[in-house]
Amino acid sequence: MIEQVAREILVRTKRKVFSPNLGNNQTAFIGNGMDFSELREYYFGDDVRKINWKATAKSGTPYINLFTEERELNVIVAMAMGGSVTFGSKRIKQETMTEILALLGYSIMKNSDNFTPLLFSDHEEFTTKATKNIASLNEIVPQALGLDLFHKKADYQALCDYLLGRIKQRSILFLVGDFFEEVDLTMLAAKHELYCIVVRDRLEENPPAFGEIDLLDPDTMQANSLEVDSSMANKVKEAVKEHDKRLYAHFNAQGIAHTKIYTDEDPFIKLNQLVR
Repeated sequence: MIEQVAREILVRTKRKVFSPNLGNNQTAFIGNGMDFSELREYYFGDDVRKINWKATAKSGTPYINLFTEERELNVIVAMAMGGSVTFGSKRIKQETMTEILALLGYSIMKNSDNFTPLLFSDHEEFTTKATKNIASLNEIVPQALGLDLFHKKADYQALCDYLLGRIKQRSILFLVGDFFEEVDLTMLAAKHELYCIVVRDRLEENPPAFGEIDLLDPDTMQANSLEVDSSMANKVKEAVKEHDKRLYAHFNAQGIAHTKIYTDEDPFIKLNQLVR
């Protein structure tokens, strides 16, 4: 079953790769490329070979040329995975997250940039060395899809600490998860170009009044009976709304590009908009 779904994801995502829009080497990094970006006032220690003598003569203040550097990108796709991503009314969040991983992976590697996948719960579950080998997704996708997440919880703080400790070079970082945990991404956003992808099922944000139901917590595997009437459903809805309000305020305060993808949506459309 996992092998079949993995093959379907690989075929579907490979057809949709949007490499012109992702990682096309025209980045915000400033370096020694040939494409002019802007003028900046000269500071002590700047390369004097970059001085724009015409602008300097006109203003009486030394200015240097800045260029948009063309460089090989390092792109990490980090998946925050716990028992909660095994939920889904149309398809489980884990499958949607795996499709996102495949779409990003194909796009990154087709553009000849370095791709590093990371599956993380409260510790590293799976990763590989940075690669440009598109065939590596034949191993990565089944790993993400088949990862046993019961009894596990996504620890976003541990994931941030792991990334801050392991990634030394400024990189492009995609962080994928359902983001139901509180998270502080301040340091990560300061060190790297960070994108956050929130994956949810619509029932999580707008639960119906089920009546009495038996629930199994996938993080702890504890079973409980619960009466979900309209009052309880509204409380859940408001709690999620307030949580997301804080989450998006944090994203915006740190300048983090973000999007939300539901399990009944085509991830390609939202990803295409995000990376533009």
